Amino acid sequence: MRLTQFGLALAAFSSRIILASAQDLPLPPLPPWYPLKPWQISSVSTYNPHESPYGTNASGLLLTISNVQLIPAVPAPHASGGGYAAFKTSTAQCELHWKADSLTPYGYSTNSCISDASPNDFSNAQWQITLNELHTDLSEPGDYYFSVSFQLSYNATIYATQGYKRMTGSTYFRASTNLEGQCADDGLCEYKLRNGSTPALLQPTLQECKSACG
Repeated sequence: MRLTQFGLALAAFSSRIILASAQDLPLPPLPPWYPLKPWQISSVSTYNPHESPYGTNASGLLLTISNVQLIPAVPAPHASGGGYAAFKTSTAQCELHWKADSLTPYGYSTNSCISDASPNDFSNAQWQITLNELHTDLSEPGDYYFSVSFQLSYNATIYATQGYKRMTGSTYFRASTNLEGQCADDGLCEYKLRNGSTPALLQPTLQECKSACG
């Protein structure tokens, strides 16, 4: 009987040690270049309804977004001075056309972002935009708003090592907050980024990383 009680007590004590050890484990190290600097949205233009090949009662969104930070790609060999080879800064113009009807779900993504990368740019920056929500009730034009998400990925093989980073971030724009514009009698509403809100800052987070990660 005493042996059984001793065994149960030992098991409980061992469990407490394991739990305490798990709680005391350090978190994986963050890269020395983390947190990321905010992305900058320097221009926003919206049109609703938008007379275009997409038909009437469609919205057009045109945004310019920039990553202003050099991001380490892979470790550089000592013969090259050490440190990191870095992915370059990147600016892209993203355009979305959105048909406002009940059959179109949110979460629509497109690769219609065109970056300023030169042909010999090894960074291979790829931007993507997703429309999360759009409110275009013309009976309340002052409440016009939309929210979007962006994804930026870099992917390159440098010094025989693959470097990969994928980052995401979300933001929203509203007529009463950071947009200014008006609606005409014909129902065409046009908005742009307020002067005092330029650039709009968007905080990205690192989602995937390969090489130079910590």
